[in-house]
Amino acid sequence: MKRMLAGLLVALPLFIAAMPKQASALVIDIGGHHHHRWIPGHWQRRNHHRVWIRGHYER
Repeated sequence: MKRMLAGLLVALPLFIAAMPKQASALVIDIGGHHHHRWIPGHWQRRNHHRVWIRGHYER
């Protein structure tokens, strides 16, 4: 029981650190700040098939 609890305490911070995080949406240019809009993942129809589009930033 102690071994399982110790393993859980070691694995939990590693799991949290490995979780994907959203990148910053702010891009700094010489002329000023330009914000990018986050488009979440979604299904889209292409050539009569449903295709999963990953989340991405769009200008």
